[in-house]
Amino acid sequence: MKTTNASVLVLEDDAGMQSFLQTLLQSQGYALQLCSEGQAGLQSLASQAFDLLLLDLGLPDIDGIELLRQLRQWSDIPVIVISARGKEQDKVTALDSGANDYVTKPFSAGELLARLRAALRPRHGQSPLLSFGTVKVDPVQRLVHKSGALVHLTKTEYEMLLCLLRHAGSALTHNQILTQVWGAAYQDRPEYIRVHMAGLRQKLEDNPAAPAHLKTEAGVGYRLCV
Repeated sequence: MKTTNASVLVLEDDAGMQSFLQTLLQSQGYALQLCSEGQAGLQSLASQAFDLLLLDLGLPDIDGIELLRQLRQWSDIPVIVISARGKEQDKVTALDSGANDYVTKPFSAGELLARLRAALRPRHGQSPLLSFGTVKVDPVQRLVHKSGALVHLTKTEYEMLLCLLRHAGSALTHNQILTQVWGAAYQDRPEYIRVHMAGLRQKLEDNPAAPAHLKTEAGVGYRLCV
């Protein structure tokens, strides 16, 4: 069933993957443009309006990470990396370079579509009231409620929760969270996040040992699933 008319640029040089993505995304109502080379893709992004970029890292003319860094100098379009590079450091590098999410090949159609929906969801920062599950956050009054009951968060827990909410659905690396909450001087100190994440899960998750919303991305960071 078609669900959207969002426009997607696919930067992918493998013909088989291009065919798969074209069939899948068009079946869901996405307007699609395919491109096999990075420089041509950058030119398309500069001259046309797209809602999202699907980016393979192994392009023939430019490495996907370098393309991503160039793109982020002038565009904030949501970017989902689709790559066979499955090492944790590859994911961290892509996310730190500006990707909104990272999907490792091979992936299921359902997983990719869910990641697209999350990346295209309006940013929570545009809404006066933020929510996930039974949790509601009022950023104006800086109040957090769970199932209608007021929850007390420390200043750092609250700032970290807002950081995750602003990027809901997207994976954030440890350094992205550290930079936004603590500052650039605190990069490479993931233990800071672990302590406060444990507090957030204890206060906001129904089952802190198996969180439904405050998810760990192994070796990478965290993701808030709404």
